[in-house]
Amino acid sequence: MTLSLLLLAVIIAVIAIPAAQRINDMAETPKLAWLLVLASVAIPVWVALSVLQPGPALSSAAVAKNRDMVQLEFPPGHSLMVTAMLSDDEEAPKTSYALRVQGDGYAQNYTGTVKKKDSGGGPDVDLVDGQGVTDSERSRSGRVGEDLQERYDVPASGLMDVSVINWQGQAAAALRLEVVKGPPSIWLLWGLAGLISLIGLYLDVWEGCDKLAGDMAALAVYGALMPQAGITPLDSLTGLAFAGLGALLVGQFAVGALAWLAQKYRGSMVATIEEPEDEQPRPPPRKRRR
Repeated sequence: MTLSLLLLAVIIAVIAIPAAQRINDMAETPKLAWLLVLASVAIPVWVALSVLQPGPALSSAAVAKNRDMVQLEFPPGHSLMVTAMLSDDEEAPKTSYALRVQGDGYAQNYTGTVKKKDSGGGPDVDLVDGQGVTDSERSRSGRVGEDLQERYDVPASGLMDVSVINWQGQAAAALRLEVVKGPPSIWLLWGLAGLISLIGLYLDVWEGCDKLAGDMAALAVYGALMPQAGITPLDSLTGLAFAGLGALLVGQFAVGALAWLAQKYRGSMVATIEEPEDEQPRPPPRKRRR
């Protein structure tokens, strides 16, 4: 968790600090620019806390083989967290599974793969009470290349039947199923990213806040990509890094390029409209009489 928060802080600082310095160096800084910076920084922090610290599970159960079924209550806005309880089989690198979540008017299949390297290195942590666990029911933070935990957003509420419809592999001795608070809505996050991009374009093109649109769009898109990057309390570093890369591509290369083109177009239009006062149109030359 500490490394994840440190990586988050570094990515935000790399984008936000140069933007804030450019705004501060302006002769007249629009107040809207500072508000935009604060809002853009707040979005990824807000989303990161929701995916890295979803809070205590409202209900939990465990499944260990094909056709196992449990019942879980899903309040609105909650997700299904699936955590691998690793087996002692060092020769089993993965377990593929498929879960079916079914309730009143809702049915959806969710698939995932548990990937592990080896069981050595670092304490095993139980997600419910934070105490060390032993034997085959153990979980630990994922390393690079591993996948030990998944979160599935369930867009329905009520009592749900969660059943195992496929189970292959021995990397996991069991799967712990937990109902946790979900991240903010994807539609809300992308709507905020679009709004911040538009405000950034206005400040960039009309108020002279150089490169502000691309930087602020990158921060807002970073928050929008986090729920889709597979970031969970146990598997976070890789997801945070890939979401940051995607945010830079969208913000700097898409929105930033759009702001640059808009600046060029506006500059050419202003140059065409504004004609110097000292230059008057010359009269046509007179024809000589023979």
